[in-house]
Amino acid sequence: MILDPDSKLAQRLNLVLFLLPAMAIYVVFALYPTFSVVEYSFTDWDGISPEREYIGFENYQRLFSDRIFWEAFRNTFVWSGVIIVINVGLGLVIAAMLARVWKARLLLQTMIVLPVVISPMAVATIWRWLYQPKGVINQLLDGIGLDFLMRPWLGDPSVVLYALAFAHSWSTIGLSVIIFLAGLQAVDEDLYEASKVDGANAVQQFRFVTMPALRPVTAVVFILTLTQSFKVFDIVWATTQGGPIRFSEILSTYMYKRGALENDYGYGAAIGVALLVIVSVATIIYMQIQNREGR
Repeated sequence: MILDPDSKLAQRLNLVLFLLPAMAIYVVFALYPTFSVVEYSFTDWDGISPEREYIGFENYQRLFSDRIFWEAFRNTFVWSGVIIVINVGLGLVIAAMLARVWKARLLLQTMIVLPVVISPMAVATIWRWLYQPKGVINQLLDGIGLDFLMRPWLGDPSVVLYALAFAHSWSTIGLSVIIFLAGLQAVDEDLYEASKVDGANAVQQFRFVTMPALRPVTAVVFILTLTQSFKVFDIVWATTQGGPIRFSEILSTYMYKRGALENDYGYGAAIGVALLVIVSVATIIYMQIQNREGR
């Protein structure tokens, strides 16, 4: 049977055929692994044996009584909060300032974006060297008379999580700035001119023109930053491996320890599913807030 190319059936069939390759890749490389991890979370499996014992919700019950899990849970939220403040808040401010800079703008953008292309392991090496007790940061603090702030940054439980979050933000904030800059290109310059006529200063223009105009872009940057921060593993593992005394333990490193190093794959999968649920719920809540404010 030959279909009429202009018929609705032919148009729908073309649409399905057009989307089919992308959907197949998404199912094989995204949905299937995700559902497999969910399946493993209901089993007692060492990750090697061909046999898996179904144990129901036992792994999830263990999560509620696992003190280390809740420590990693708290650290992950603190970690993500610091990164969101820097990447979204400071990233928006930097982008707004760069948008008003005409001289050496390309050079400044390049300097900010350059760390984004550095591999996470290289970033970890750089900052492990900077954070050494006799490293550049402590020498700089000593040189400018702030020696009371000197400390072993990766060995001090009170600052290690913040120090690593700052290092991660250093390597990722460039992407946020670029996205904000792209969004600023679409803001009507007449709005800034009108605000100047009304007597608005630079801060008021940022508050009442830039921020509302970039609300959809901010939502995108927030979600990207949130998901990136929750799945970070490399920099923490390459510097402290969750130490000292688990003060930099986050859910991804704890999941790796239990699943891969201790061959408790079913429990590690349960931690991964918990991480997925947390990110999904946080994203939905933020989108709801954004939609409510946008009405």
